[in-house]
Amino acid sequence: MDKIVLTQDQIEVIQQDLRGEVTLYATEWQRKHLTEVMDMAEKRLLELDADDGGDLVKWFWNEYQKQQNDGKE
Repeated sequence: MDKIVLTQDQIEVIQQDLRGEVTLYATEWQRKHLTEVMDMAEKRLLELDADDGGDLVKWFWNEYQKQQNDGKE
């Protein structure tokens, strides 16, 4: 399985989404980067045959954080 690699823009939009700042009236910038994140997340979800618990972005962020923490141990 590939390592999750996120750009600063993708990290920023994930954090905005987790704080509830991405709405139906999202900016073009938010939509672009959130779409990229969602595509990566869906691919990983299928690879792992996992359950996102109803929040794909949060699940993907947690996967990214686990990966980041694994490198620190």
